[in-house]
Parts: sequence; C-alpha cells; structure tokens
Amino acid sequence: MKTTGEILRSARQESGLSLKELSRLTRIDVKYIQAIEANDYSKLPSATFTKGFIRNLSIHLNKNPQDLIALFRRDYHTGAEPSPAISKTTSTSSRLSSFSQTLPLLLAGFVFLSYLIYQYRAILIPPRLELITPQPRLVLTSPVTIEGQTSSDSIITLNSETNLTPDPSGHFLTQISFPPGEITLLIEATNRFSRTNRLKIPLTIINP
Repeated sequence: MKTTGEILRSARQESGLSLKELSRLTRIDVKYIQAIEANDYSKLPSATFTKGFIRNLSIHLNKNPQDLIALFRRDYHTGAEPSPAISKTTSTSSRLSSFSQTLPLLLAGFVFLSYLIYQYRAILIPPRLELITPQPRLVLTSPVTIEGQTSSDSIITLNSETNLTPDPSGHFLTQISFPPGEITLLIEATNRFSRTNRLKIPLTIINP
C-alpha cells in the first residue's frame, strides 16, 4: 500500500507542479513538502501541524484529505517518528544549577510556547475576512469590483470558482462580470490549515 508521501508526490508530478510552485500555492515551506513526500517525519513539526499540511496539499492536488490523513496516522503510529526520551536527573548539581544556565532554556521555552499558541490559533480560528467593496444590497453594473482584506496566508475563492492570492499584506482586488438580475456573491477565505471564513453579499446587477 502506498504511503501518504508517495500519493502526494505522484499527484504533484501528474499535475505538472514543481515543489516551488506547490509551495507558493499552499504557503508550505518546500522543505516540509519534501519531508512529507519522503515520509521523513523527523524533519516535520508535530503531528497536528503535519496533518494541517497534508490537508492543504490534498486540497490543492485534488485528493481526499481524510483518506490521506488516515494513511498518515497509520504510518505515524508505526514508528515513523520516534518519541523523544525524557531525561531525568536527580543529582544535586542539576537541582542547584545557576540562574545564568537556566535562563536561556526558559527563554527558549517561552519562545517555543508562543509559537505553538500562534500556530494553534491559526488552526482553530478562521482567517480574517473584511470586504471593502461591494457593500450588501447595492445596485451595480457589470463588471463588479471586489476588494477586501484577509490574512496573507489565505486563498480567496469567489462563488466557489475564482481563486485569488492576496498580496503580502492580505489585500485582494479583482473584477468579475455577472448577468443582470439579483445575485448572491459568496466570498471565502481559506488559510493553510483549511479554516474558512465566508461572506454572502446580496447584489442587484443591471444593464449599463
């Protein structure tokens, strides 16, 4: 049976995407994509983050995320990534180590904990999505200018069809043509952990 990495690598190659192109689309570092394709879990973050990477890659490569995450769990729990050993020291000298020796460890732990909190927030909380134009219930002519703000790592989808990549500040701007009549514009922002924020904007389109 193929592994998660083998399936994703084959799907990427069939799509004609290079590692750099897939990294740009998913906002996942090339080294993490390479590690996933090689099933080298020692070079990846925790299992929670790796599942987010696999879900994001699966969506962009038209694969079922749940199936690949299930395969990842199988590989992960068969010893692909060893559990770190917990060192226990009972010596008196360790218990009485100086403040100057422990301070760097405390600072490193604080930085790491802050990073984890930031990442978990990104996993659990949908990305910011603010619409500048159009405002709801306006009467407009086609094409309609769509402008807004989201997180820089999100992909914007308009009416489940058009995908936009915001600039580094999260700003996005485009125009779409609509036939005359009453429509509902669906705007979705999806971050790299597949968390989605949605806005539904009712509009009336008239002939110019």
